[in-house]
Amino acid sequence: MALLSVVKKLSHLHEEQKAGREHIEAAGLRLLRGGIVEFTGEHTAGKTSLTLNILSRLTQEGEVCAVIDLNDSLDPQSAAVNGVVLENLLWVRCGGNVENALTAADYVLQAKGFGMVWLDLGGIPHKELDLLPKTYWYRFRAKIRDGRTMLVVTGNRTLVSSAADQAYFFDTYRAVWRGSGRFKLLGELQVNLNTRRPFVVRPEFRQIKAEYGDE
Repeated sequence: MALLSVVKKLSHLHEEQKAGREHIEAAGLRLLRGGIVEFTGEHTAGKTSLTLNILSRLTQEGEVCAVIDLNDSLDPQSAAVNGVVLENLLWVRCGGNVENALTAADYVLQAKGFGMVWLDLGGIPHKELDLLPKTYWYRFRAKIRDGRTMLVVTGNRTLVSSAADQAYFFDTYRAVWRGSGRFKLLGELQVNLNTRRPFVVRPEFRQIKAEYGDE
């Protein structure tokens, strides 16, 4: 009972410390600056769309952001269409080399001055994921602690573990397509968003609904 009491007090203190930090509002979430936010889920689950939305807002406000792109999956033209100001974006292409991606992230975070750094590790084989040293994440977190930089890590499954300040899992539960035949357009996307760390932060569940049109 005494141990449980101590744990409750420490977790409450952790929440109070976070409450005083700057945050970014996105899809009803309060994403903390000066920490690591992890988005996981399948390739089409919606994590990339949300991350681009955050990039769009920050770059439009004049903040310089960076994308560490493991598999060269970022499409600058699509990013620009979604409102990302490319002049305020540093794009680091890593050609599928995981070590290069982590090293690049290390250098970028050390440079400071970025509003957001997006480390996109989607598409890594599971056997390579298991070999990633956990020490990277704690070093990254130490570099941005007490600053304004938010590190967003995206992947198919969780990587950051306990080093993440916030972690969310995306699950697409409904996609509505418009048109007929082979050529169809995505008309509506609904996503379930669940917290991965219910014992550290208050459990959260969100349903995101996005509608797409021709305009």
